[in-house]
Amino acid sequence: MNKLLSFPRPSAPLRGADLPLLISLNVLLEECNVTRAAARLHVSQPALSAQLSRLRVLFGDPLLVPAESGRGLAPSPFALKLHRRLQPALAALTTALRPKNEDFEPAHAARTFNVVANSTGAAAVLPGLTRHVQAYGNRQLRLTLSEPEESELACRLERGDVDLCFGAACMLPPGLLSMELMTTPYVLVQRKGHARGCAAVTLDEYASLDHVNVSRDSSLHGALDEQLYRLGHSRHTAMAVRDFSAVGAIVAAGDLVCTVPAFLAASMPPSVDLAELAFPFLSYTLCMAWHPGADDDPGLAWLRAQVLASTQGSPKASAGSRTG
Repeated sequence: MNKLLSFPRPSAPLRGADLPLLISLNVLLEECNVTRAAARLHVSQPALSAQLSRLRVLFGDPLLVPAESGRGLAPSPFALKLHRRLQPALAALTTALRPKNEDFEPAHAARTFNVVANSTGAAAVLPGLTRHVQAYGNRQLRLTLSEPEESELACRLERGDVDLCFGAACMLPPGLLSMELMTTPYVLVQRKGHARGCAAVTLDEYASLDHVNVSRDSSLHGALDEQLYRLGHSRHTAMAVRDFSAVGAIVAAGDLVCTVPAFLAASMPPSVDLAELAFPFLSYTLCMAWHPGADDDPGLAWLRAQVLASTQGSPKASAGSRTG
């Protein structure tokens, strides 16, 4: 590996004209790749390379160095420390430049809100949220939905690429502000005319059935099995799927059963029945989360209020459940 050039530390503070370079530096240190960073900043790669050269002179440090793995770049030790100080400073600047809450007018504003949710969160939130947003009669307010990618979600929220995410509390990245939207018991989904009947399911009977497990990685073993073990039982899982979207069709076609959050009952086809669990079991808690840097964004404050109103009837109902 080539020996890195020595960079003397700067003796003068940054000039005002150099401050925009800090935004480029933040993105460069997040991506550790000039090509990807240039795409995010909407500048050419040569232009960003020139900015990186200027930053190296300003800070007297290489900032990005060859990674120890031999593939790609990594922040220098100095850059890591600088990045930790730079991120809150840029977030504070962004907050200072935002308009006040009263400046957001949902009846006239033009904005696209980007939310992330798996099929469970989408089924629980989007129908009611859509009704509330459309009630304002503003066709310039729009929503986009994307699937969660855990490795990227925290960064996307921090960058503002994602406004809100919905999911189980245990699935949320650390460091976010969050609020519980609903907690619901699990119920059993089975085909109509199932041999076991429609009575509530006892623990012994539950353990004797053939199950479909829902897991984001299509695992045959999940949190429900852990809870069963704690109750001294286990179950036989015949199939695993990534989400609940196909569960109704699967169980309607045979004798498999599936355990789902009760709020999904409305989305199940008429060819299935629901049965309560007649033993203490897990409940499903759905949360809404957002980045602390967006906490006072007037548009997102309004959107969060619409989510709460559509899921609980009043934003004040969950004011005490906010965590960070």
